Amino acid sequence: MISGGSSTNFWLNFFVNNRLFSGTVIILIYLIVISIFGFIIADHIKKIYLGQRTILTGFSEKAIYFIEKISGVDENESHTFKGYFFSLLFFNLMAGVFTLFFLLIQTNYFPLPGQRGFSFSLAINTISSFLTNTNLQNYSSPQRLSYYELTIVIIGLMFLSAGTGFAASMAFIRGIIKDDGKLGNFFHDFLVAIFELILPLSLLATVIFLFIGIPETTSSFLYIHPFFSKSVIGIPIGPVASLEGIKNIGTNGGGFYGANAGYPFENPNWISNIVEVVSFTIIPMGSIFALGRVLESRNFGRMVFGVIMSLFMLSAFFTFFGEYAGLPTMSNLGLFYTGNFLGKEIALGISQTSIFASGATMTSTGATNSALNAFTPAGILGVLFPMLLNDPLGGVGTGILNIFTYVIFTIFLVALMVGKLPELFSLKISSKEIKYSTYSLITHPLLIVVPLGITLLIPALMSSFVSPRPDQITELLYEFSSAAANNGSAMGGFQVNQAFFNILEAGIMLTGRFLVMGFQLMIAQSFAFKKPKVTYGRSVNVGSFWFGFMLFFTMILLGLLSFFPVLALGPLLAWGKDFNLLIGVIH
Repeated sequence: MISGGSSTNFWLNFFVNNRLFSGTVIILIYLIVISIFGFIIADHIKKIYLGQRTILTGFSEKAIYFIEKISGVDENESHTFKGYFFSLLFFNLMAGVFTLFFLLIQTNYFPLPGQRGFSFSLAINTISSFLTNTNLQNYSSPQRLSYYELTIVIIGLMFLSAGTGFAASMAFIRGIIKDDGKLGNFFHDFLVAIFELILPLSLLATVIFLFIGIPETTSSFLYIHPFFSKSVIGIPIGPVASLEGIKNIGTNGGGFYGANAGYPFENPNWISNIVEVVSFTIIPMGSIFALGRVLESRNFGRMVFGVIMSLFMLSAFFTFFGEYAGLPTMSNLGLFYTGNFLGKEIALGISQTSIFASGATMTSTGATNSALNAFTPAGILGVLFPMLLNDPLGGVGTGILNIFTYVIFTIFLVALMVGKLPELFSLKISSKEIKYSTYSLITHPLLIVVPLGITLLIPALMSSFVSPRPDQITELLYEFSSAAANNGSAMGGFQVNQAFFNILEAGIMLTGRFLVMGFQLMIAQSFAFKKPKVTYGRSVNVGSFWFGFMLFFTMILLGLLSFFPVLALGPLLAWGKDFNLLIGVIH
């Protein structure tokens, strides 16, 4: 029994006996806190997008000038799509080749104690994963990598991928607000993104994590002597806090430990949980708030925020209510059953687990503080559907790119229905923008459904699954959705460290990142050549409630139309079987 005053007993009874209400309140508090911090940083992001001086410019311009001088980069040299995108690809290609070579040499030829080495396919998968901001880890042990590899390969690529994403968003915004046909200089944009935004926030997050109690050390183990035992146990530790800083701020995901944020040293309490959720949503949410200010249309910014927050709430509450309802077979046992706690940290509960999982898939973070394979079919569906929409809030910068592809597609549909001109901020939307936005939108489901169908036809690959068929399809759908959306979270349930999955997922991650980004930057290039026209009320009002309503349902319907057959054979079928909704139809 827990003793204490009346206040203690009140809150204890409130959270224990009113899980549904208290859980709803907790999720709403998280969403409010996320929005507040996004609003606070929005002005800083706006200045970066507009090339204005910020409070960090005095420091950052010196570092940027020094790096550009020794590398021969001229910040005043602006490029069109070909020059900008080629620079982006070349920079990422060189980083990928270097880190792949370093990983193979360090792990396989100069192995340190405790390392088992990476196969070539696993090395390819790992480099592709961290290069594309996916951070899907087909390895688990924290001792699998030396601190050299962890710093140069893992943390290095975390910064690189985040900086690349934000630089791409800078080019996209520049294409809309300028009409000189140029998108800017990738290398300069990348350095600005790192020194003005990503690095300072990562350092701040690291310091906060240190105060919370997350370890940061060059030691390999914390040795303890358990009671009633003469043996000594070594608990792996290392530079966890610094990795957590960029992991979350850069919307990278992954983790120092195989259990990710479900491990106490990565996420020790409810304070660290909310700090992590805020840290991996602050830049994407701040970028959404900054949109209205950059484009001088506060209504448009509010509309986008409303749509994104509606999707966020749908995902979080669908997950929460699915996990709270649990499974009927447990309720029928006559026990006091208040939800599915399997695979969850009891100190965090269902509500904080749900908002963390939803935030990680609404963004491209992919971190997790629970075992997703233990979620109910309804719960996993709530976590899954944002990835089917290609992470609506997105990663660092990529959220802006993703939302505009949906906005352009929706403008075209609405214009056809109401007979108005398809325009965005007085810029005419032509067949070219529609074509590339459509390419971007259809590439994502193709990267998921086609590999899933092929995998199901290979019995040798399906032999490693431990779950029944509906769950097998759900696990594959989740795995390929995570790779295509550059998310990185994993449901598990089968052996992923196989050459087939390693190479296939590497191809999916690279295509989902760079091909889709290429289509989106081609849209920006097309806009960059257009001059705004005077509007006479004949174009679609993209800042209105009704346009937001259409945008929300366009995004939902695109996901349902693309994936409904697979969903029907996976999570929906498992959900129906759990609640006996399919008796007499499917046995």
